[in-house]
Amino acid sequence: MKSDVKSVRMTGTGSVFAGRTRLRGIILASDGTGAGTVILQDGNSVTQFQVDVPNGDVFSYNLAEDGILFEGGMTISTLTKATATIILDK
Repeated sequence: MKSDVKSVRMTGTGSVFAGRTRLRGIILASDGTGAGTVILQDGNSVTQFQVDVPNGDVFSYNLAEDGILFEGGMTISTLTKATATIILDK
């Protein structure tokens, strides 16, 4: 399925997108002060994606096919020792 995407850079917790969307990819960069964690939740506070960020590493992850659906919005509930750039449907 083809659709328009956008990126949102996050350095802390909070809302990424207010409406229904799909996670298409994520770029994570450690801040170099230790291993980190990123947790993405949907509008119902259900964890849809959780990943560890190795100390001193930068990596990207593209999700296959239709990505992960986030009903009612997307929020970062945990973001420690890292920066996240979220790629999602517009």
